[in-house]
Amino acid sequence: MARELKIAVIGGGAAGFFAAISAKSHNPSATVEILEKTSKLLSKVKVSGGGRCNVTNACFSPSGLSKNYPRGGKKLKKAFKVFQASDTVEWFESRGVKLKAETDGRMFPISDRSQSIIDCLVGEADKIGVDIRTRCSVDKIIPGFKLRINGKDESFDKVIVASGGSPKSSGFDWLRALGVSIVEPVPSLFTFNIPGDSVKTLMGIVVPEAEVRIQSTKLSQTGPVLITHWGMSGPAILKLSAWGARELANKNYEFKTQINWIGIKNEAEAHENYV
Repeated sequence: MARELKIAVIGGGAAGFFAAISAKSHNPSATVEILEKTSKLLSKVKVSGGGRCNVTNACFSPSGLSKNYPRGGKKLKKAFKVFQASDTVEWFESRGVKLKAETDGRMFPISDRSQSIIDCLVGEADKIGVDIRTRCSVDKIIPGFKLRINGKDESFDKVIVASGGSPKSSGFDWLRALGVSIVEPVPSLFTFNIPGDSVKTLMGIVVPEAEVRIQSTKLSQTGPVLITHWGMSGPAILKLSAWGARELANKNYEFKTQINWIGIKNEAEAHENYV
């Protein structure tokens, strides 16, 4: 009799759960284990979208959706041809979680509660027999698919890494040891800290359609801007930081912005400041 397939999924976030559910669905007789190093599952899902969880985007064209990603668009386009946003909607709705689209294209559960998504993923994993192990720190992957978990070696036939990112390059050393090429991480999706600028006296004000540019670059985004007590935030700022992540890092985060507060093209810029 053939030995039962044993699959490890490293990481108890959204990607880890979805990978484990897919692996178990396609291999019902296999043992599939989610290995999460903390005591909490799906913690980022819990807080995403302000606690509502923006599940996907109402763009149902693989090529169109891939263009919304600042990096990796070509590879994502191929992946979206296999499983795209409409498949995500169908997957959740077939399991009783209805989604809704907002004017900016973001899609949330109609409950407006991230717990709806968490309950669905955990419930589906439990239903099909995925084993969930918390407080399991994978310190090393040994060639031959042995995992050093909390200091002890365990053998698997397949390993899926869904451990997410790391703010420091050293956080990927355990993958480098396997010969995996790692692109040096830089911050993305961050707000702008603008020390000493008078615009901060207007903290709390939201401009619904401003155009933000980074001088001496081609970086520009349009959308809501929130003035905060430290500088600026909001979708336009976050998108700008995502698309310009590496360019802004190369500038050591010292740059000048131009903001068209009324969002009308060719209008004189209403404010300039240094970040």
